[in-house]
Amino acid sequence: MSHRALPVILLSLAIASCDNAEKSGSSYYADPSAAPAYPAAAPMPADAIMVSGAIESSDGAQKPVGGESYTYDHNLTISMASGFVKARFERARDYCQNDPALNCKVTSASFRLLGEPDAPLPVANLSVALPHDSVAQFESSLVAALQDEDKGDIIIKSRQTSAQNVTNQVRDIAARLSQLTNYRDRMIELSKRKNATTEDLIKVEAEISRTQSEIEQIEGQRRDLAERIAKENLSISFEALSTASDALQPVRDVWQSSLRTMADSAASALAFIVGSIPWIPVLLIVFFLGRFLWRRARKSAS
Repeated sequence: MSHRALPVILLSLAIASCDNAEKSGSSYYADPSAAPAYPAAAPMPADAIMVSGAIESSDGAQKPVGGESYTYDHNLTISMASGFVKARFERARDYCQNDPALNCKVTSASFRLLGEPDAPLPVANLSVALPHDSVAQFESSLVAALQDEDKGDIIIKSRQTSAQNVTNQVRDIAARLSQLTNYRDRMIELSKRKNATTEDLIKVEAEISRTQSEIEQIEGQRRDLAERIAKENLSISFEALSTASDALQPVRDVWQSSLRTMADSAASALAFIVGSIPWIPVLLIVFFLGRFLWRRARKSAS
């Protein structure tokens, strides 16, 4: 094989692979068994309405229609008494991590104290990814009252849900992956030719390596997108709310520490008395001496 023939062969293979990709565009994947399992379109219930290409049932859940793929993001802000922020945050985090049936994954978690050291304000944020059917169950657990907590202090300040149609991204990734896989396979067949020179084989192997790297990168994008479609993202903000319980907290703190305060005051008074005892003789001497001198001065004056 001549050195000039190799570029012609590579160009012909690239054109052929593009034609094959266009012909197989209806199936998206060169190997259908390799495609990720996306949620199948659900039948339309009797009480559902159409919302922007998706079905929204009476419970507010949206489901894909006609093979469309969506990703969902939920943002929830919950307010409660400041003393329960950390406990509720830790309970939600542990529930996601430790319950296998929930199939939940913590993507980020943070807890911090803001404000002055003597009056810190707790703030917590939690982001999880979980299947569609587990979202309602997890949200219910978030607002369940903790021990000694007044359920009326738990307030959902805001709730926001956004859906994004990623059908075109799925198709683009599938078509690109099919095209690159076809091109790599043709390069592999070309490298098996016995009449190829060493220089030609080196060029072909380099092209195979480059194409394989692109395939692995796109496969990673496909896996990430498949996980985003299979699970919904839920971001929760835990905020402290000024409640009646918080307003009476200083009174409760003083009452609970009243015995300690009384003991501290008694100890201070006792320490003052004990510290004053060595000075009593000195004070008496000064008092009587001053009294004697004052009387003597009066007699001299008279």
